[in-house]
Amino acid sequence: MFYLAVFFLLAAGAAHWAANREAQKHGETVLARRWETSVFYRDEEFIGWVTSGSASVDGYRSVLAPYDLALLACLGAALAAGSLAAAESLQCVDGGRWVLCVAPVAFSAADFVEDRLLLARMAARSATPAEVQKLRRATLGKFLALAAAVNQTVALALWAFFA
Repeated sequence: MFYLAVFFLLAAGAAHWAANREAQKHGETVLARRWETSVFYRDEEFIGWVTSGSASVDGYRSVLAPYDLALLACLGAALAAGSLAAAESLQCVDGGRWVLCVAPVAFSAADFVEDRLLLARMAARSATPAEVQKLRRATLGKFLALAAAVNQTVALALWAFFA
């Protein structure tokens, strides 16, 4: 399980590298990927960008669809495999290890929902303030799920290391 976690972590790194390499072709707006990495923007900023008809909208979509989806799958799998690998080495965690996959799967699901919301707005080239709020909530949910998954994996790894 440990080697599987390492494999998926390396794959996530490769997906991140590939996403950044592709994003560089489309300018700073796409490279910053602001709509996925922050909840601190005004509704008008996102609405103005998505309705602008800018080439960066299509560039963002070309990064989001293949690369971010690969990244979320690989990172979620790495966190789940890492948690399971640490739990395997702990004798007191025998049954019900599948529960350790809940937080990583929740992260992957939240990131997928966020990506779908972004892709839908970019395809429609329109957004309302209510839709922007929904996108912000999805981004915040992704951050919370990621924090839970990372904290769980790190805590289990430390426990296994010092046990």
